[in-house]
Amino acid sequence: MPMTLYGSIPSPFVRRIRLFLADEEYQFKTLNVFDDAERAEYAAITPIKKLPVLVDGDMTIFDSHVIYQYLIQKQALPQPPMEEYNLVSVIDAVTDSLVILFISKRSDLDTNSDQLIFKLQRERIPDSLQWLNQQAAQGAFADWHYATMALISLLDWAEFRELYDFADYPALVAARELHSQRDIVKATMPQ
Repeated sequence: MPMTLYGSIPSPFVRRIRLFLADEEYQFKTLNVFDDAERAEYAAITPIKKLPVLVDGDMTIFDSHVIYQYLIQKQALPQPPMEEYNLVSVIDAVTDSLVILFISKRSDLDTNSDQLIFKLQRERIPDSLQWLNQQAAQGAFADWHYATMALISLLDWAEFRELYDFADYPALVAARELHSQRDIVKATMPQ
């Protein structure tokens, strides 16, 4: 029985796993997190109510980080170097901040206010992107690895949701462009 990945099409956390699973057999079950009935469906699968969730036989794995680790072990792949994990951590910081701003806007909150939670996100995003841009300029995303998949997923999702303009980070845009013609990248674009 193939694995089942539960997720939404636009989610950058789901997409990075879909990119990583490009050569694997699995079923993709889409869920709309903004629909109450579908949210109840995935709440029955995961107590943390976050996507993605991977079901492999009797094993249910929560969160993209743990899913990635599970897949590395399952496929008997070597652990990535610490530098790659650092890249993913910074990408996740940006993604998490943008998710907070996105959900806050959908909740009709003023994300431009001086409230600490919004100030912290607005500070974290450009600082993190600048660091990532420097890493990209040094070739950190030239190879097709999990950090590259996470970066592409972030950039495409943020632009799809009209959350951020990456024009000030040309090395990040160039890194995405380097991999943009991959079939799996085109097939998993947010919509």
